[in-house]
Amino acid sequence: MRAALFLAAAAVAAGLAPAAVAQGRAMPSYEPQQRLRTALDTCNKAEVVRNAYCVKKCEAGFRMDLSGAKPRCVGLSPDAKYTPPAPSFRPGPAHKPPPNQPG
Repeated sequence: MRAALFLAAAAVAAGLAPAAVAQGRAMPSYEPQQRLRTALDTCNKAEVVRNAYCVKKCEAGFRMDLSGAKPRCVGLSPDAKYTPPAPSFRPGPAHKPPPNQPG
């Protein structure tokens, strides 16, 4: 009886191994930028309306997945690349740490 259970467990483990390997190579995805839309504001041409938010459209090679709580851009192929936008904020002199502190 124990041998039969052991063999069944081994078969299940062997059957799950290829699926686990396939899950390791998932499609690339990212969360697109979104901003809160006010009552007097509308979304740009490069944005999509999602509840009270304006969500940026996905880059080329990605599709928008709105099925979850947060929108995601999912790649159409495993080698799809996404380059995030560079930050535009530059701290002024009021944001610099004092000279005696690292940072």
